[in-house]
Amino acid sequence: MNAAADLITLEGAFLVERALRAGLELTRVACVGAREDWIRGLLGGRGGMPPEIEVLPERELAAIAGYPFHRGVLALARRPAETPLAELAGRFSCVAAKDGAAEARTRATLLAVPELRDPENLGSIFRSAAALGCDALLLGPGGPDPLSRRVLRVSMGASLDLPWARLGGPSGLAVFENLGFRSAACVLDPEARDLRGYSRPPRLVIVLGDEASGLSSGWMEACEDRLTLPMQGGTDSLNVAVAAALFAFVLNLSAKPIPK
Repeated sequence: MNAAADLITLEGAFLVERALRAGLELTRVACVGAREDWIRGLLGGRGGMPPEIEVLPERELAAIAGYPFHRGVLALARRPAETPLAELAGRFSCVAAKDGAAEARTRATLLAVPELRDPENLGSIFRSAAALGCDALLLGPGGPDPLSRRVLRVSMGASLDLPWARLGGPSGLAVFENLGFRSAACVLDPEARDLRGYSRPPRLVIVLGDEASGLSSGWMEACEDRLTLPMQGGTDSLNVAVAAALFAFVLNLSAKPIPK
């Protein structure tokens, strides 16, 4: 079950359900016999052309997946259109309120990983960003496909729900600065501001570098603030996905009440 350029692969029932909730159209499903009634029931009330459903033994499903597979269902879905940067930024611009006044969503947190290269790290960051209340993820012009099999699997489908767009380069941050965002580079620099003492602005872009060399000079210079996470025990760095979760928690989730 190889996905064409306009299709994405969904591994397991959870990703299939999440894709359908996100409004994606399934084109083909392969499942074990124990999952047949479930998938037909899931698709039963939906309009449009039903996908092809093929019931297979577990060993054949594993052969299609390319590794020992025990999740019971694989599916192909039509790839959603990528959101242009200007369209994503427009979601944070002022809108007309009911009384005619200009109203904007005051608080917003964006997580930017413009130089990330590892798909598993990207998947983890998507999952953490969604869990910790970030409003969108900003990627660089290259890097992993957020809808690739590995990113979808590691993110548990978060890249289907959390808005994302690609920055063309460091100058892309200005699009959000013009909307009142302040950008903060997360760096390994003892001269940078201690994360714990940073008073975050209402609108913030948290910018992290790649797995090996951190944030390059061009991206650091495009950011207004520099933050660092103090470490102990002889540790001089953290995995970028771990660091992203820590920065997102301290700068976003811990600063606002958790919905009950």
